[in-house]
Amino acid sequence: ALGRSLPGSPAPTVIHGDYRLDNVLLGEDDRIKAVLDWEMSTLGDPLTDLGLLVMYSARLELTGSPVSTTAGAAGHPAPAELIERYAAGSGRDTSAISWYTAFAWFKLAVILEGIHYRYTLGQTVGPGFDRIGALVPVFIQHGLTTLQEG
Repeated sequence: ALGRSLPGSPAPTVIHGDYRLDNVLLGEDDRIKAVLDWEMSTLGDPLTDLGLLVMYSARLELTGSPVSTTAGAAGHPAPAELIERYAAGSGRDTSAISWYTAFAWFKLAVILEGIHYRYTLGQTVGPGFDRIGALVPVFIQHGLTTLQEG
């Protein structure tokens, strides 16, 4: 499973790059009214946004983690439902979503390592940053497990 090649990609589209519940505004009808925080947007494979959303929907099972997921959020769909609804609504093939989700785990591990490094230099301060470094191997393991299960 670890030796897989990249899945075939559709034509590039605008991707958000950090698509998660924290970056959307919902209306009273629970429909998305706005998507915020576009500084990581680029052209690419739209399944990278879905993979990231699925990653942020997984249970971390880490007490006091400074990184939160939507796994326990009331009414938030489970990862399998997110994938099913995305496939139905977009018509895109989501059969390689485990690859994109693993990529999301690895991407966030790299981001967390950068935050941890800045913390060790005293350049990032605040509650929770002292625990970021311990999350890097956890995220890498989740990525590897996701690849193996896919």
